Parts: sequence; C-alpha cells; structure tokens
Amino acid sequence: METPLHHTAPLNHVHATKEIILSTGTVGTPIILLHSGIGDRTDLEALSIQSTVHNPSVGRNLTDHVLLSNVYAVNSNETYDAIFRDSAVRDRLIAQWMATKNGPLAGGVTNHLGWLRLPRNASIFRTVKDPSAGPNSSHWEIIFLVRSFSFYSFSMDG
Repeated sequence: METPLHHTAPLNHVHATKEIILSTGTVGTPIILLHSGIGDRTDLEALSIQSTVHNPSVGRNLTDHVLLSNVYAVNSNETYDAIFRDSAVRDRLIAQWMATKNGPLAGGVTNHLGWLRLPRNASIFRTVKDPSAGPNSSHWEIIFLVRSFSFYSFSMDG
C-alpha cells in the first residue's frame, strides 16, 4: 500500500505479512469495499467493477439518530467556561492531565447517556417504516453534558 503523511509528502510504502483491517468510518468503509468489488454484484457490474464478493448489504441501510442540543444557563461558576475562554487555564489543565492522567479533563465531557426507542406500536409507524437497524436498536440518543466540578479537588484559579 502507498500512503503519504500529508498531501505534499512523498508516498510511503507499507507491506503486510498477514491481514490488514482498514476502517474508514460509516461512509468511507463501504466506499472502499464497493471499489474493491465487495457489494451488490448488479450494482458493481453496472459501474464496471468486477464483483469479488456478492454482498447486497454493503453501502445500504445507513441510518442516523436525532441529536437535540439544549442550551441553558447555570447558577454556578463550576462550568467548563474558563477552560474554553482562558488559554492559561486550559494549558494548565492539559499539563495536569499529561502528567497525572487525572483532573477535570480526565473524565471527558459526558458521564450520562442513553439510547431510547419508540414503542413498537407508536402511531408514527402506521405511516412511516421504522428506520432503525432492528427491533433492539435505538431511535435516538440522549447525551447529558452537565458536569459538576465538585467531584474534583480542583480550582480554576490555580
């Protein structure tokens, strides 16, 4: 395989002695598979791509879930605002995390999430086909980004 480190760099040659697992995400992976001849034989032949593996599911049935952002004010100064507004605070917290792997940046931005599903007999399904991947897949995701710094012995002032 040939790959550059960046768009103006010379190509690097990479050789594998066994197998390679190449993943390029939800959209990119099916594109690579289809260009490699893995997909619906009829669709591939219509594009003059020789079919190596007939798998009609490749590149189909992609669904996404709803994301709803809720913006609100808090009645506290225990927020991430200083990290985003003050580069000195941000740099200090990054250095803390790099040195100790703890502090407010160690936990990420969410600590609660959920995947929810409409009931099987929801009225929407009388007129719209269920877009989920299956009977146990979610219809939407809830991510709670509320985080209190009271769990940390930490001060924005240093």
